[in-house]
Amino acid sequence: MTTELDLRNPALIGGLLFLATVPVHLLVPQDVSIALAAVSLSLIGGAYIGFGARSDSFPAFAMELVVASMFGMAALTGLFLHWSAIPIGLTLHAVWDLLHHNPRFGATVPRWYIPLCIVFDLAAALFFIILYAV
Repeated sequence: MTTELDLRNPALIGGLLFLATVPVHLLVPQDVSIALAAVSLSLIGGAYIGFGARSDSFPAFAMELVVASMFGMAALTGLFLHWSAIPIGLTLHAVWDLLHHNPRFGATVPRWYIPLCIVFDLAAALFFIILYAV
C-alpha cells in the first residue's frame, strides 16, 4: 500500500522551513553555523538513500548512495576547508532534486518532496553566501 502525503503547496512549506532555520544561524558563532549547515547538507543528501532503499532497484539504490556520499563530502569540505562548499552542495542538491522529476531517473521520490527541497536548498545556499561572505 502506497500513500502519498498531500501537501497543497510544498514550495511554500520549503520556504517556511528555511525561514525557521535562519534565526539559529544568526544567533550562533559562524563556526557553529557552518557546522550546522554541513550537518544539514549531509542529512538532506542522505534522504535519497531512503528513497533508493525503498525503490526495490539495486541500481537506483546504488546511485542514490553514491550521490548522497558526494553531498556528505561537500559537507565535510565546507566544514574543514572552506564554507563555500556548502552552498555549492545545496545548489547541486537542488539540481539533483530537479532531475528526479523524470520518473525514469533514480529512485522514485514523493512529488511534494522535489519542490519543497528545491526551494529550501536554493534559499539556504543564497543565505549562506550572504551570511558568510559579507
